Formats: sequence, C-alpha cells, structure tokens
Amino acid sequence: MLKITSRLIWPLGACGIVMNMGWGSCAVAWGAPVSDSAQYEVPERPSQPLAASDVSPNARMPLHQALPVQQGRVEAPAASSYPSRSGGEQGGDLPAPTLPESGAMVVPPPPVVPQAPAVSPVVPYGSPEATVDTSTITRTLTFRDLGVLGPMTLRGFSPLQGFDIPLPSDEVVTRAQVVLDGALSPSLLPEASSLTLTLNEQYIGTVQVDPKNSRFGPLVFDIDPIFFTRLSHLNFLFAGEYRRDCNDLHNGVLWARVSDLSKIIITTSKLPPVRRLSRLPNPFFEKYMRNTVRVPFVFPHYNGQTDLKAAGIVASWFGKLADFRGTSFPVTQAIPAQGNAIEVGENLPIDSNGNMPSGPMLFEVPNPNDQWGTVLVVTGRNKSEVETAARVLAFSSDTLGDVPSRLVNDVSLAPRRPYDAPAFVPTDRAVRLGELIAATDLQRQGGAPIGIQVPFQIPPDLFRWRQHGFPLDLHIRTPAAEAFEHEGARVDVLINNAYIQSFPLFADSMWDKITKKVPQQHAGALALAASVPPWLLFGGRNQLDFSFNVLPIDRGACRRVNDAFIAEVDANSTLDFRNTYHYARLPDLSYFAGSAFPFSKMADYSQTVVVLPPQPDMETATAFLDLMGFLGASTKYPTVGIEVASSADLSGVLGTKDIIILSSLDQLGAAKQLLSRSAYEVDGASVRLGQKTFLDGLWYLFQDQDGAGQNNNAKPLLTTPIVKASLLIGGESPLAHHKSVVAILADQSAQLKEMVASLRDKQALPAVQGDLVIKNGAVLTNYRNAHSYSVGDLPLWLRVEMLLERHMVLLGLLGLLGVGMVTVGTAKWLRNRARSRLQRRLAKEDDPIEP
Repeated sequence: MLKITSRLIWPLGACGIVMNMGWGSCAVAWGAPVSDSAQYEVPERPSQPLAASDVSPNARMPLHQALPVQQGRVEAPAASSYPSRSGGEQGGDLPAPTLPESGAMVVPPPPVVPQAPAVSPVVPYGSPEATVDTSTITRTLTFRDLGVLGPMTLRGFSPLQGFDIPLPSDEVVTRAQVVLDGALSPSLLPEASSLTLTLNEQYIGTVQVDPKNSRFGPLVFDIDPIFFTRLSHLNFLFAGEYRRDCNDLHNGVLWARVSDLSKIIITTSKLPPVRRLSRLPNPFFEKYMRNTVRVPFVFPHYNGQTDLKAAGIVASWFGKLADFRGTSFPVTQAIPAQGNAIEVGENLPIDSNGNMPSGPMLFEVPNPNDQWGTVLVVTGRNKSEVETAARVLAFSSDTLGDVPSRLVNDVSLAPRRPYDAPAFVPTDRAVRLGELIAATDLQRQGGAPIGIQVPFQIPPDLFRWRQHGFPLDLHIRTPAAEAFEHEGARVDVLINNAYIQSFPLFADSMWDKITKKVPQQHAGALALAASVPPWLLFGGRNQLDFSFNVLPIDRGACRRVNDAFIAEVDANSTLDFRNTYHYARLPDLSYFAGSAFPFSKMADYSQTVVVLPPQPDMETATAFLDLMGFLGASTKYPTVGIEVASSADLSGVLGTKDIIILSSLDQLGAAKQLLSRSAYEVDGASVRLGQKTFLDGLWYLFQDQDGAGQNNNAKPLLTTPIVKASLLIGGESPLAHHKSVVAILADQSAQLKEMVASLRDKQALPAVQGDLVIKNGAVLTNYRNAHSYSVGDLPLWLRVEMLLERHMVLLGLLGLLGVGMVTVGTAKWLRNRARSRLQRRLAKEDDPIEP
C-alpha cells in the first residue's frame, strides 16, 4: 500500500511543480503518451479556450473543480479554412474551443484578458437587446432556440437530421462556432463510425467514436463565415458500423444523439442600411426569423384616438406576416434610442426643411438616435389620408418602387364575403392539399417512419348533421413493391395527433394493379378514402398527419438492401368541407382565442367595432395595436374595415356589429352598458356575478353542461377584486340579438397587453374558455355562467332535432304526450266507427220479410 501511495504522490508533485510550464506536462507526468493526450486534430492557429459560461448547461462545472476528460474524438477542418488570427485578435469575437488532454483531470487556468477591442455583449436570440447601437453583435443560440424540440437521435436507417439557422438580412457573419454535446453508441467500430457536421453542404467537422466513453462534449467547431446564407441549414450525418463484414441498419446499437442544449455562437456585423420602400417589410420584419416581431410605433402628435385606426391597419399587416410568431407594438411619442420604428401621424415633415406632405405619403428616414436604425413614416394632410397611406402599405408594399419616399394613391378593395378569410379553408368547394402547402412538402424520403404534415385552418362554427365526417380523398405514391415488405406496410392518418384510420400501402388485388397502369391524372397512385371526424377539429389551427410505416425486405446477411423509401401524397388529393352549416353556441372565449371568432367571420372585420377610452394612454394604445396584430394573424388579412369608437359616446356604435371593448376599469364609462347581457357586473375595481331573476332561473334549468361536465347554474358567489389583474368577458350584445361582445378589461392599463398576449401564448391558450377569464400574474382562471345564444343559421328541422337531443326530459315528455294524443285519437276514431256501424241502414232493411 505504501509503495502504491508513493507512486501516486510523485506524479502529483511533479504536476504541481511544472504547473506554470503548461498543461501538457501534467498529461505526460501521468504516464499518458502525447498521441493519446490530444483528442483534437489541432489547427495551426487554435482558438482561445472556451469560457465556462459559454458551454452547454449539462457540461458546466465550477471553475474550482476538476474537469472530466473531454469525451469523443474530433476531426476539424484544416487551419487554412479559417481566417488568419494571431495575438490579441484571437479573442476579439467569440470564445473558442478548449483543447483538453485525454486521461488527465485538468483545472482551467486563470482567465487571460486579451489585448483586443471590446467584444459586443452576448444577447439572447430575438431579444430586444439584440438590436444594439453597434456594428458587431454576438448571439448564443441553443438548438432548442432554433426549433429543435428535443434531443436529435440519428439511426442507421435515419442517418440525416438538421435544422435551419436564420439570419437578419442586414447582418453578415464574421465568425461562428458550434458547441456540441451528445453521445455515440459504445458498440460502434471507431474506425468506421462517426458523426459529421455540415452547413449548407459544406464540411465543418467530424466527431469520432471513443470506445471508452459514449458521451462527447462540449466540443467546439469553428465555422467558416462564408458558408452562411440568409437561411442556412446545419446537418448531422451519422455513419455507423458494429461489425466488419456487414450491418443491419435497423439494429438498435446504431445510434447517435445530439443534445438540444448544444449551441451555435454567431458574431455578425451590421451592413449599411438601405432605405428603399422596395425592401419592405424589411428591415421591420425578417421573413426567416422565429422570434416575436417587435416594431415600435411613434405618434409625435398623439391625442386621444387620432391615427389609431391607421396604425392598427399597419399592425394587422405585420400580424398577418408574423403568423404564429406573434407581434409586439410598443407605443411612444419619441423616436426610440435605437433600432427601427414606424411613425404615424398627420402633417409630419417630409424633409429637413420642414416641408409638409401634399397627400398620402410613405417614406423612410434614418433614426436620428441610431445610425443603423430606420424610421418608416406614414403620413398625410389629414386623418383620411393617413389611413390611405396605411392601406397602401398593407396591400401594395411590393409596388412602391425602389425609392426612399412615395406619394401614394388609395387602393381599390373588393367587398369581402362571410368566411372568405385567406386563413380559412374554403367551405364552398373541395380543397386540394397542394393549395394548403407546397407540393414539395408533400413528399418525403428516408427510412421509416416517414411523416408528412398538412396544416390548415377552419372556421370554428362548422356544423355537420349528425356529426358526419368530412371526406378526405387521398392519392398516395410509393416506390416499387418488390423492395419492401408487404405485410404491415401502412399509412396512418391522424388529425391533431388523434388517430383516424390506417390503410395498407401494397394492395395485391388485380383491380388495383390495373387501375395503377391506366393513364389518368392519378396514374400510379393508390386511391384511398378517409373521413375526418368533426369532433377532432379545432376552431382555428389544425394539422393533418400522414405517417408511413414501411420496412425493406430482409434479404439475409451481407446482402445490400434498398431502404431509400419515398412517400408522396398527391397534391391533387382533396379535403372537402362542403355540405356544412355555420352555427355555434356562444359565449365561448376559446373561439375568440383560437381564431378571433365571431369577429373573424369577415376577413376585413367590417362587422366589428372596437370601443376604446376617449383618451387612451400609451399602454392602452399598445394593447390596441397588439390586438390588431392578433386579428390580422387570425384571418391573414389587414383590419381595414374595423371601426374605432369612444366609450364616452356610444351613439355611433351600430347594433348590427360585434363589439370589442378594450379599456381600464376607471375609463370604462358608458361601455358598462354593453355588458348588460353578460353574466357579470363590473363594479369599481371588482367583478361579480349579476343577480338573476326568477325567469332567469327557469332558463338556467334548461342550460346544457359544458365540456368539463359542469352545470351552468347561476350562483351569485363570484365577487372578485381586480388588483393588477385583467379580465376577458364574453356575452351577447344588448344592441342586437345574436351579436357578440368581448371585453378586455384591467385595473391598470399595463395589464391590458398582458391579456392580449395570452391570446398568442400556446401554454395559456387552453385556459381561455367559458365566458369569463381572470388573469392574475401568470395564472388564468375561467368561469361559465352566461346565457347561451346562437350565431349562424340552421334549417328548422335541424334546430328541432338539436333541441330534443339536448333536453332528454323534454323529449320524454313530448313522447308521452304524443303517445297520449295517439291513444286518445285512436279511441275516438274507433268509437265513432262503432257508432256509425250501428246507425248505418242497409238496403231493403225496412222491407217486409216474405213468408
């Protein structure tokens, strides 16, 4: 024991003595040869050590602790592929890879501050801080930030995976790194297995198998900036073998896993701004970015509701473009200190000489506070001309020309029809799947299983008699049947992750073989007929999934198998929503949160009026613009037909329109009257359930149960104070039957935008239902107590059937009444017939009887 201890003490002491001479000496002192101590093929000019804060969280360790062996072996590109760096230039942009030594427990050296220009701060991707007043920006993005929902697992039959890396159009990459964490199967042969990284098909590096440890990372690879485009694709290619003669690609030992907490670190430099109207919606909206679209709005002459409608049209245009990403439109009276902004107002100067516009006008100018920022000005001589300029921007931005300013003419818009919003699937004809997504997205290639997704939106009030399914006419093409197993080969059809039906892919009937060879539009395709159940559809976004499960034929060991399976859904396959009615029972706030229904019935919201305080503050104006962005995203059409009214004067609010109230409680004013048909009363800073009359009680006895099985009985127990909270209330309009009111209220104006933001929050969306939603902090509570009312039209016979289906007691009473009436009628008929027989006189009945 003493001998072993002395042998261990000696190398530890040697390491301490030569600590200042370099870390490589420790590795040699431990007895590890130099060839085993370096797991990297080191470039000629290696990067600086990676800072501890810039490795993936699952690899972080306190600086005072020893770091484990760097796992995995790496091949990196030659040094000539990197820009030449020396001295202080090495640390000017990004942290760079650590070069650990195998078999040694090392402690990071004290940080060395290089003599180089200051590095721009590392900011989260898509955060407001990303637009800073500097020409250099560094972003650290995890794979999860870039849309990877979980660890990527590559297998022998599915060796290729990747994701997109978007970049702003006004930035160019100057340096980039990928920090990789993951694992490789320990059963792989090191000389024949690897994980290779490419960016836009350009080689980055390779991770090789370490037989001693399956886990690798954090490993750092430099990426040549020249490889990047506006939308770059980072791919991972897995090559694995577990035996030297031949391998089954479906064997479970063939796997590689890449953590979704791996990172991309990118340094970019700003390009000089190009202020031309032809570039719109850039730089305010970047097509490929995934972050929330944030565009500040500036009202230099802000006074009441002036120009809010024009700004709302522009905000809804951005909402249409942003779609699921969401929008945010902070309102100010001054140009922001940095970044881009949109300025809206009447008679805004068009040049430095103070000249005023001569008509509706759009022009771009530099941000006076930020040389990289751009301000888009929407102006005119009066309110009408400002709205004209906003409409032109929303509908004709691609025709403004390659000029910095333009005097515009109004656009001519055709009247909209109900349910014709571009976001909704047409219900008056069969819809081709090729209209919903590109034909190239309806084809996939690779190993099983293969999935094809078709997203679509429908109005939430579709009603089908007896809940009959919607026809789905499919035509599917697959490769030659000789290469794949027939038994078990199938395609599964799902809607919103709910299973519908499975179909065999290889039918051996003579009729199918003949029809595939007959020249026709769907020649060579397998025809399938499915049905989509209405109860599995959501009002708003839905997704149709096709999952192909096919295995190649097993031809024995060491015989090559063709496993490149191609699955295609013909673009002419159809989804049919015809033969339906538009009918819904309201109030139901889930309809509003899912697709802005019933207001989205008209794509331009021409049947909607928004009631605001007479003098809305900046926070209320911000909530209004955010709401317009939500409405524009719901229909994919700008809100050019919406009206804005004041809560101080409701005389202009037409009873034929649906109403949205957006106000703080202290500025609600006369708009309280618009909630008189809801189940709730707003009293000061509290909301309570209104007292119900005797007749109301009788009505509630016949109310249905909601989806949670809770009776809709009116119980006046709700009295809730509103303190730093917001409300969403739904009810029937008191101005007209079958019209709706939705009120967004809060005790403070700042809370209004929080409730509007909940309409775009996927996590909060399931809690937005019923007729009342209260948001306290991040918690949403919903209630259901209001009278239900209907919107839409149904034939009389369908209404009677629905009434009887909902009220079984009434149906039983009507049945008993019907039986009683039939019984009484039958008895009366029999009695009358017997009486008539007794009174009937036969022929010669009175003649004397002859003897």
